[in-house]
Formats: sequence, structure tokens, C-alpha cells
Amino acid sequence: MQSSFKIGNIMDIPIKLDTSFLLALPISAYFFAINSQPYGFVGVEPTVVRYTLSTLSAIFLFVSVLLHELAHSYLAKRYGANISSITLLLFGGVASMEIPQKPGQEAKIAFAGPLTSLIIGFICLFTYNYVISSSSALSQNPIYLIIWVLGSMNLVLGIFNLLPAFPMDGGRILRSLFARKMSYVKATHSAASIGKFIAILMAIYGIYIGDIWFPLIAFYIYGSASNEDRFYSELDRSV
Repeated sequence: MQSSFKIGNIMDIPIKLDTSFLLALPISAYFFAINSQPYGFVGVEPTVVRYTLSTLSAIFLFVSVLLHELAHSYLAKRYGANISSITLLLFGGVASMEIPQKPGQEAKIAFAGPLTSLIIGFICLFTYNYVISSSSALSQNPIYLIIWVLGSMNLVLGIFNLLPAFPMDGGRILRSLFARKMSYVKATHSAASIGKFIAILMAIYGIYIGDIWFPLIAFYIYGSASNEDRFYSELDRSV
């Protein structure tokens, strides 16, 4: 069974949706519907309006994730790397690309995504605080809350991706720093080990506070870090 399907091309890069994305959209919409500002629309009535705004926010959030991945891909192509695809997943997106030979290039490519998310976040929050909030006609219309929610979520996305937990962008930046002093395989192993340790702490914290999202994200980070570490170890042994 095919795990992803193509929906189009941007910059000659195939854009795909993983089957898990079919769960991500309604889950994200529900998250926005049951949370209060700045992460949701609790208090907005009638209910149909609240869920409509939540669904639109979920769609715009994944457009933001796509822009995040396109920022990685654009810079990677500038450095001559091939991009095979961008896939939107349950927990975000991933750009499948060649790893640049120079560690400094990988660090810049990895940082491009979070930077894009932070820029989108600051633009949205600035627009809401200094344009929409200053107008009573605009501020009383709940549809403009989407800009506030989108801004807040992009700030979270940008900051979260800078965590030094491989395979997050921060972990890739960390690997590029390690790669200046050791082989690429050892750098990947070191960054992946730190990523798995952070994932364990995240899971423990989520269980402690009773939030299921932290263990789920921790499980994804731990598994992805393990797979990446295993891939480069096996690749090194085969050479």
C-alpha cells in the first residue's frame, strides 16, 4: 500500500502527502477548537464558526510547514543538492535531499526552516497586534483570530525545531558542528544519541504532566534518530 501520494510540484520538487496527514488535519482542527487563545478558538460561537476557523487554521498551519520545508529545499538547491521530494506528515514535514558535503552548508540549510517559521510568526503577530487590534471593526471579527493563532503556532514551530534533538533542525545543526571535528558517521551517532536522550526526557515530562502529545512526539523523535543513526552506520560498513 502506498504510504504517500503526490499533490503537485513546487520549484520542480514533488510535493507529497503521507497517509498520516489524513489524520493530522482533523486532529489539528480539533486541537484548535478546544484550546483558548493564543492556540485556539474556545469561546467563539456558534460552534460551526469555531470549527470552521479551526479547520482553516489547520490548513494554513500545514501551508506554513510546507513553506518551512521549501526554505530548506531552496537553500539546498542553491548549494547544488538534489531534492527528491517534500512530504507532509502527521508531525510536520520532511524534505528528502542530499546532505551537503560541507558541514557549514548543512547548518545553514537546517536553520533556514526555523528562520522561515519565526519570520511568519512575527509578521502574523505584528499584523494582529498593530493593525487588527487597533481597529474595533476588525478585532471584533473572529476570523482575524486565525492570524493570531497562526503567528503563535509558527513561533512554536520555529523554536521547537531548533531543539538540539536529532532529527529536528537543531539536531542537524548540532551534527554539522560535530562533523567539523569527527567523521560524518560519528557526528550522526553523537547527534542522534543526544536526540534520543532529549526524547526520553520529553516522554517522562509528558507522562508527569499527563499530556499525551509529549510522549507521542518523543516516540517519533526517538525512532527517527535511531533510524538515521542506523542508516549511516550501515552505509559506512558497506563502503
